[in-house]
Amino acid sequence: MRRLTGTRGRLVLAAVGFFALALLVADGAVLTSVAVTQSQASDAVLVSQAQVIASGLQDTNGQVTFDGSDLPGETQSGIAVDAAVVSSGTVLAQTANQPLDQATLLNLAAQAVRDGKPVWVDIVDSHHVPRRVYAVTLTSSTNSIQTLVVSRSVAEMADAQQRTFLILVAVSAALLVIGGALTYWLAGRALQPVRTIAGMARSISEHDLHRRVDVKVPPDELGELVDTFNSMLARLEAGFNSMSTFTANASHELRAPLALMRSEVEGALSRSRSQDEYRRVLESLRQEVEHLSRLSDQLLILARADAGALMPAKEAIDVADFLHETAARWDGVAKKRGSRLEVAAPDHGRMEADPALLRRVVDNLIDNAVRHTANGTPVTLRGYQAGNGWNVEVADQGPGVAADHRARLFTRFGRADSARSPENGGAGLGLALSAAIARAHGGSLELVETDRQRGAVFRLHVPNGQIAASTPKTTPAL
Repeated sequence: MRRLTGTRGRLVLAAVGFFALALLVADGAVLTSVAVTQSQASDAVLVSQAQVIASGLQDTNGQVTFDGSDLPGETQSGIAVDAAVVSSGTVLAQTANQPLDQATLLNLAAQAVRDGKPVWVDIVDSHHVPRRVYAVTLTSSTNSIQTLVVSRSVAEMADAQQRTFLILVAVSAALLVIGGALTYWLAGRALQPVRTIAGMARSISEHDLHRRVDVKVPPDELGELVDTFNSMLARLEAGFNSMSTFTANASHELRAPLALMRSEVEGALSRSRSQDEYRRVLESLRQEVEHLSRLSDQLLILARADAGALMPAKEAIDVADFLHETAARWDGVAKKRGSRLEVAAPDHGRMEADPALLRRVVDNLIDNAVRHTANGTPVTLRGYQAGNGWNVEVADQGPGVAADHRARLFTRFGRADSARSPENGGAGLGLALSAAIARAHGGSLELVETDRQRGAVFRLHVPNGQIAASTPKTTPAL
């Protein structure tokens, strides 16, 4: 919960920081816009009033008037604008209560004459009031140079800008508080599914992996998180169920021969027996020990494959020699069971694989085919190149595999049907072990769909990319 609260706090801080930066930029833009607008409006008033005064000035023997009267102290719209006319270092006329002293007026007039263009300045008058001043040179009827100086107070504009600033600060602070609170609420609501998932993850054990996160979330990142977590629980549940089933099946497979061995030993020890009877008991024990050894070896290889530690020691294998050698080893077993082996091998070609592991896979497939093939029908062992690798197929003409049993064909302790049952041999690990070895080589093992009425075809694919072989030819095993 502490981490979620921290995440929530960081989200709120980030959102408030970004919001504050946005408000700062917006407030600066507003203040700048207000200041520029007011300044332009103020300057326009001064220029307009200067033009009005200049058009009405009358110079009579050095006496300057405005249409025969004093200079106006405000515009026609009632805005207070003070004015003064300066010439040759003398103030010829000025409005009543002129706030600018004579020295300032003379300096501004001299600057306008010297620069030859209007002068704009911001100054503080004798009453400590900020003013905007505009000075422009004029030519009188006597051809003497006169300068008109007009000014107005900008204190009201400064006050208006200050009020705008205070309003913006207050509004921005209120927006930050509201935005922070809203962000905190939204972050808490958005993180609620994460909080639920965290609580469930802490409470789930291996006994209740069937539970799922049932939270209504939109189909976005949170929805994806919930789906991912539920999928993970489903995989864990399937893994634990598989492990439990595997453990139970392995225990059953180990318990049966051990119980038989114990029964044989207790029967032999119950009374004195002949040498032939002891030999029979020992032979039975030897068979069960061999069965347990094979089962332990298979379980060990499967455990290594699950841990990713099954690393094939690959080397170049002559495909034709391997197929013929394998068929020769199994020919006697096939004949005892009323079948025979046929080999379809290429003339030449090499594959890269671990010989011991590859032999175990093909032996499993042939043993499975020989046990389930029909009497008098052959078991075919075929090898050919397929793309960047080799295919090894083992085909029989037995009862085949029912469609509803194929899904668990390569599962551990999975047996297809009554025709392929433990009574016919095996613990149900051969195909699972073979598939694991094929995957360790980067290949695959599959049951091939055929158009035949009976039988099964298993195909082992081992990738390596050797030179293509010639067309296989079928020969009986020696």
